[in-house]
Amino acid sequence: MLCLGGQRTAFTCCDTSLINLQLLFTVLYRLFFHPLSKYPGPRLAAITSWYAAFYAWRGDLHLQIDAWHKRYGKFVRYSPNSICANSATAVFDIYGARANVRKADGYETLSASRIPNTLTTNDKQMHRFKRRILGQVYSENGVKDILDPILSNIRDFVQLLNYSRGGEPTEWGPVHNMAIVCDWLTLDVITCLCYGSDKRLMKEVNFRWCPSAIAKTVQRAMMCITQPKVFKYKLDRLLLASYRKEFQAFTTWVYDSARNRERIGDDLKQKDIFYALKSTKDPKTGKGFTMKEIWVECALLLAAASDTTSTAMSATFFYLLHNPEALSKVTTEVRSCFANEEDISMGSRLSSCVYLNACINESMRLTPPVANTIPRYVQTGGNIVDGEHFPQGVNVGTAVYTLHRNEAYFRQPHRFYPERWIVNPDLGIDEDCVRLAQRAFHPFSYGSRSCIGWRLAWTELTVTIARTLFVYDAQLAPGSPCCQQKTSERKECQYELKSWVTSSVDGPLVQFRPRQG
Repeated sequence: MLCLGGQRTAFTCCDTSLINLQLLFTVLYRLFFHPLSKYPGPRLAAITSWYAAFYAWRGDLHLQIDAWHKRYGKFVRYSPNSICANSATAVFDIYGARANVRKADGYETLSASRIPNTLTTNDKQMHRFKRRILGQVYSENGVKDILDPILSNIRDFVQLLNYSRGGEPTEWGPVHNMAIVCDWLTLDVITCLCYGSDKRLMKEVNFRWCPSAIAKTVQRAMMCITQPKVFKYKLDRLLLASYRKEFQAFTTWVYDSARNRERIGDDLKQKDIFYALKSTKDPKTGKGFTMKEIWVECALLLAAASDTTSTAMSATFFYLLHNPEALSKVTTEVRSCFANEEDISMGSRLSSCVYLNACINESMRLTPPVANTIPRYVQTGGNIVDGEHFPQGVNVGTAVYTLHRNEAYFRQPHRFYPERWIVNPDLGIDEDCVRLAQRAFHPFSYGSRSCIGWRLAWTELTVTIARTLFVYDAQLAPGSPCCQQKTSERKECQYELKSWVTSSVDGPLVQFRPRQG
């Protein structure tokens, strides 16, 4: 028995030595011999993906990557097998039609019931099929077909903002956290569009836990993309254990909503996205979505369409309220363009509000709804990114948050300056300046994987903000902090965000009253 015990000890020591040797070999390979070893970045990031995953979990990976680019330059190695490039050229080289890349493997962990959706599939042929169908649903005519429920919910939102109990018209209404009420609006809109009936978050409290559940869902997703072992070993159950009940409730809600909508069939007064997805066919193959595919596309929309639009909307309110001159200018523009609230809708008149559009663009530049790097896997033959050749098997991407603050494209990049989007020789802004800014501006991403629902999001954004400014005067609530984020580099007011797959924000605290002028 003593002999046997000695053998076990010897084997254990041998195993430990082999593991240590393997770890040492892995570290040395990643630091000195890996195809990406010549690119700068934090040493720990080159050794392990857990380094970036930690910041992904905290929600500030976008800030870390921004700081690393300032320190290391255009190309940053932020994990052993991943590069982030900070240039507009890199965007076209990575996400353009000719790029020899596909969706990174980490996205597969996000597919509900293992059924790929438009966001998660890395099969290009499958993605083209899905996109051809969705392209019809989200075309200009497609959005017009579903405009009525959007406008109905926006009316509820505008009414909510000044809801008071018998107060005088000159009195300021209750304080609203704009991130929260914008979440309610966008979720009501998308549930109405997907399932034919909204959850009435603006009027009832029953489902107001949903935005929190979505935030934790996208936090989990970002961790899985950054470090797929989180999904493989089910570590998300440990790291986000306190939110497990919310996850389960959200999953049940999505499942029940889809089942209820399926039972209703086509007998609807107002057609919705569920109906459009069910009835639309691929013009090339004649095929349509299966019912399960419709379910997962609608589930994707709940998170992607509500979260991103809400962030852009609350960011616009934040920057306007912190920049009184811009608020006054855009309010005057909207009120001079329209005679009454109901005139404000999707169309050429709203599109002619140039300064309104500039304010929304500038808000999305500073606080992009998707701020982190969107990784792409390089395929056989490699891919050239801004003059650098990257071999098969590595991931490449750009971080919108950092690109939108690149001084090569944006003068005074941390300043909220809507005028940068409008040609005005008196301000020193010519067509080349605007064109240069547009080249690096990608709030809806770029290429075949860009946000296919951008028209829906833009309609919701412009109509909501224009109607709010038309009906109300607005002010920051007394005692509100001027800036939520101040550093030596960021002297301008910045809307702080937690960035996962999509962004999560808080505030501003705002009061409204019926317009006085």
